[in-house]
Order: sequence, then C-alpha cells, then structure tokens
Amino acid sequence: MKKSLILSAACILFPLFVHAQIQPRTQEYKNIETYFQYVPMGADFVLGFLGTNTQSEWYDRLIKIGVGFASEFVITQTLKAVVYEPRPDKSANNSFPSGHTATAFLGAELIRQDYGWGWGAGAYALATGVGIMRVVHNRHYWHDALAGAGVGILSAQIGRWTCKPIKNLLGIKGKKEMQLALMPTADPYSGAYCASLVVKF
Repeated sequence: MKKSLILSAACILFPLFVHAQIQPRTQEYKNIETYFQYVPMGADFVLGFLGTNTQSEWYDRLIKIGVGFASEFVITQTLKAVVYEPRPDKSANNSFPSGHTATAFLGAELIRQDYGWGWGAGAYALATGVGIMRVVHNRHYWHDALAGAGVGILSAQIGRWTCKPIKNLLGIKGKKEMQLALMPTADPYSGAYCASLVVKF
C-alpha cells in the first residue's frame, strides 16, 4: 500500500512540475520546442512498454524521471534566479540556463542509460534541435543552451545515482510485472475523443 501511494504521488506530482516549467507566455506556445522538450522524457518511460529492450524496470525509469526532473527544475530555477541574465529578446531576466534544453537533454540521457546509444543518439539529436530552436527563436544565447544541456545530463545522473537508495527505502526488490491497458473512446454526445488508461502493478 505504501509503495502504491508513493508511486501514485509521483505520477500526480510529475505533471505539476511540467506545468510549472511552461510559463503562461503566448509566444512560448507558438514555439514547437515548448512541446518537443518533453518527448525524450516521455519516450524513456513508454518505450519499454512497447517491447523495446531496456536495461531497467518500469519503476526504475519512473524514479529516475521523477528525481531527474525535480533536480533539473531546482538547479535550473536556482541558476536563473542567481545569474539573472537578460534574454536576447529582452522579455525577462531568466535566460541562463535554458530550461527547455535542460529538460530535453535530461530525457535524452535517460534514454541513453535505459536503451543504449541506438535510441540515445536519436534522443540526443532531438534534444540538440530543441537547444538550437531556443537560440533561433531569440529566447536564449548559445551559452544558455549549452549550460542547459549540461544541467539536463547532470540531472539524469542524479536520478540514476539515487534510484537504488530510493528503491531500498521503498522496499522495492526484484522484477515487478506491470500490466498497461490504453483504450481510446469517443463521447457520443459531445463528439470529444477520450482515453482510458489502466495500470496494474
């Protein structure tokens, strides 16, 4: 019961961290990298369920994503507040480091850890694209994107380093089977498309 509550809390808190990362600026929502930054992190968790050979169990990936993302958020926001660098478009004073790039590289490094360089190279290419787009869209300088990449990779390592102690703390041992079912549906009255997700572990 304790493990289920903690894992459920992690699943609830993760979207809250994501929401905190995306600032309510209209310009940000027009930039494709605002959405692509999360693709590697989401892929790290989902690829294993699609039958891709992985070096870690689903709960390992969940812990590493949760701890890595929390670490990346804290490091990035602290540096933004301390450095207080103006953005190239002069819209704010939180340019250093690039949070979008940090999030993308966090996911890319997690994919490399869990699935190897075959998948990792593609994830790193996507993360690099996110960093480049931040500069092209005049939201960051090159050194902001490079620093963001470093923060993301460091955060993924923090997730890896803390995974085993957290599992020991929660009493998670051995292989755990998990069943995942996703069922798309359509509301007959409104015509809205919905989905039901059932996770059993």
